[in-house]
Parts: sequence; C-alpha cells; structure tokens
Amino acid sequence: MKLTLARMKAQRLEPAVRELQENGVTSLVGLAEGLNRRGVPALKGSGGWTVVEVARLLARLAPLRAAVS
Repeated sequence: MKLTLARMKAQRLEPAVRELQENGVTSLVGLAEGLNRRGVPALKGSGGWTVVEVARLLARLAPLRAAVS
C-alpha cells in the first residue's frame, strides 16, 4: 500500500488516538478534545482539532489498521 503524506501523518498520530480510545474516548468530540488537551498539532496545523479533522484522521487510519490485522 502506497502511503501518502496524509496517511504517514495519520500513522504517526495513531498511538495517541488508540490510547484515547482504550481509555473510553470514542466520540469525535471527545477525541478532538483529548488531542487538543495533549497539545497534539492538528493535521493542517491551523489551530486545534475539530470533529471534521478527527473524522478524516480516523478515515485515513482505517485502511492502515486493516492492513495490520
């Protein structure tokens, strides 16, 4: 699978997302708040995480997770 720059960035953020999810944070709002609290820079770098950016991040992570399992 060819990794685009966006997928590479998503892959780098995957551990933080996984940790939040393992701690019971599953909503897009909750994940955005969790990433912002941790100071994780948003993919576009234009401020904090939004629900839309988290949804896009999860969409990019889905094929990567499927390839691993």
